Amino acid sequence: MRLSELWRTTTFRLSLLYGLLFTVGAVALLAMVYVRSAVYLTHRVDDILAVEAAAQMRVPAERLKPTIDDALLINGRNSVFALFAADRTRETGNLTTLPAGLEPGGRPIEMSPTPDFPAAARLIARQLPSGEILVVGRDINQLREIRRIIASALIWSGVLIVLAGLVFGAALSLGPIRRLRQLQEANHDIAAGDLKRRMPTSKRGDELDMFAGAVNYMLGEVERLMGEVKTSSETIAHDLRTPLTRARAQLHRLEQAPKVLPGEIAGVTAELDEVLERFIAILRISELETRARSAGFAPTPLDRIVSQVGDLYQPLAEEADLRFQVVAPPLPPVDADPKLMVEALSNLVDNAIKFTPPGGAVRLALEPGPEGPRIVVQDNGPGVPQGERTAVLQRFYRAERDRLTPGSGLGLSIVAAIVRLHRFRLELQDAGPGLRVIIDCHPAPITY
Repeated sequence: MRLSELWRTTTFRLSLLYGLLFTVGAVALLAMVYVRSAVYLTHRVDDILAVEAAAQMRVPAERLKPTIDDALLINGRNSVFALFAADRTRETGNLTTLPAGLEPGGRPIEMSPTPDFPAAARLIARQLPSGEILVVGRDINQLREIRRIIASALIWSGVLIVLAGLVFGAALSLGPIRRLRQLQEANHDIAAGDLKRRMPTSKRGDELDMFAGAVNYMLGEVERLMGEVKTSSETIAHDLRTPLTRARAQLHRLEQAPKVLPGEIAGVTAELDEVLERFIAILRISELETRARSAGFAPTPLDRIVSQVGDLYQPLAEEADLRFQVVAPPLPPVDADPKLMVEALSNLVDNAIKFTPPGGAVRLALEPGPEGPRIVVQDNGPGVPQGERTAVLQRFYRAERDRLTPGSGLGLSIVAAIVRLHRFRLELQDAGPGLRVIIDCHPAPITY
């Protein structure tokens, strides 16, 4: 694994970022502890010094020097006591000179170790009524040691957190890098033409799995479309060859005939119309599959759509001696393209009327479903065998028994394309006898 690969992984960058943020937070916390502790301890020392200075200042002037000497005998190692004259010459105590910057009544100062007092000390000075200057101080080595410990903790905790972030980031990035290499291998196979290959996924459900799922969904759609294109090309070559051959033969015969009858021209025209009809249906499916997803969509009352299609096909059903039932109760509208829904239902009803024998029944109904409204088109004709219910949705597919029935084999393909465009669900069921086609008008979420 190269360092450049490690740096490009999101896991490593996020681990490093979180490590830095945690480091900043820990340093800020320790810094606050350091400041608050140092300030508190410093104030405590200043308060003690103020109390000791006040006690010394209450001692009578003639007894002040002996009192200072006694205090030095008791606390000489940890405390500073000194008395200076008004001209700042030493009178008594364990300081020979008044430290620079120390002013009577001023702020306390910190003094580094000196030959007089071999330890760091914090000092205050007070002016006595006699004009003398009293200096009181305490050893602050413990205070400085606490400061050093906290500062060291700040530095080492920051360093350790950064190192831990780097180590754990690198460790956590090994898995994604291995998976990325697997994805790259799969991508190379797919780019080489293996459309059945899919991106590998795991049980983690992380962002890589989400991406792989999206790509696999796209590959499934591409494979389906490529399969339909291949099937369509083969079927076009097979199905259109017959009418074109018949049209050519008829034209050749007309060319050789001394006299051309209108009926013979009409026969050639019918053959060519059949070819044009199939091409128009192919273009319609292509238009549906390439149009903008939301073009023409609006809240649509399906009961009006069902009633409109029912009124359109009622005369055709009566002419075919069929009982045609339309059920269209008012239901909440759905987001759909009204014109496309009319086209889809028209194809379904037209197929039902076409394949139902005289005396049969066709039913077009709008029903409430468990997740939303659904449209049912049912007949009692020959139906579709279980093994062909997926095939009939493909372009140009026609069962052997339907070869003599007029049609292009593209009606259900158009319906399937419209249903996919709306993200509805299309289901073909056995009506016993006949076929029941259900359009579940509840948009299905895209699952990867």
